[in-house]
Amino acid sequence: MPRREAFAFLAVPVLVAVILLAPAWAFLVVLGAVVVAGGDELLAMAGAIGIHHCRWLTLAALTGVLVASWAAGVPGLAIALAAAVTVLPAAQLARPEAPQGSVAGVAASCLAVLFLGVTGVCLGWLRLWPDPAVAPRLLLLYLGVIWAGDSGAYYVGTRLGRHKMSPRISPKKTWEGLAGGTVVTFAAAAALRLALAVPLPWVHVLAVAAILAVAAPLGDLVESQFKRDAGVKDSSQLFPGHGGALDRTDSLLYPAPAVLGYLLLVGLVR
Repeated sequence: MPRREAFAFLAVPVLVAVILLAPAWAFLVVLGAVVVAGGDELLAMAGAIGIHHCRWLTLAALTGVLVASWAAGVPGLAIALAAAVTVLPAAQLARPEAPQGSVAGVAASCLAVLFLGVTGVCLGWLRLWPDPAVAPRLLLLYLGVIWAGDSGAYYVGTRLGRHKMSPRISPKKTWEGLAGGTVVTFAAAAALRLALAVPLPWVHVLAVAAILAVAAPLGDLVESQFKRDAGVKDSSQLFPGHGGALDRTDSLLYPAPAVLGYLLLVGLVR
């Protein structure tokens, strides 16, 4: 069995067990570690193109945003983000390169905290905010639909793909693959809604599937543009055969704010 498939064969059941059987904080610890690792990878890509930043302070700020938000909700998120966007620019003053590269360095640090912090927080809130009896199943539906859609896009794209979506950013992605992934996304949403007995009305399950069909591939493209800019194939080699934390979570993190916002808007989470 190739390393890629072997790793997925071991990792996915463990993650499912953590979501279904362990308390919420266990999933948040795993998610937080992966998000912070992704932040470090993003900073490493910035460093590869000559952007000087405050690595450890940025990672501490990212950790603070996650912890404060999951512990105190929206007020915690607001306070932690306010602290980050005021402290990180001031910290750049102490770097020996200052003032050269200050704008780029502060931008890279704030991007890591804002982009990964907010998306990571929202994904964690999907485990915290719904009814405790529903949250694990809702989260598994969210993750399973994205994984299924990504697999559908890959297999359809590799066999039938002819028209490139974005040749400069992700040369292997095709419109045919996107169409195949979209079909599989809706099919997986319907199947998982029944298999997991997720108590969401069908209209909302289909709405979530529509959000994921667009946002998950877009999240992958967003991360791909960072890698192309840095001239790297993978964000790191953290996971055998799967690349780095960003490679594994780009399509999982990016849709979380939109899905959470929709569920809040229709009153399904509080």
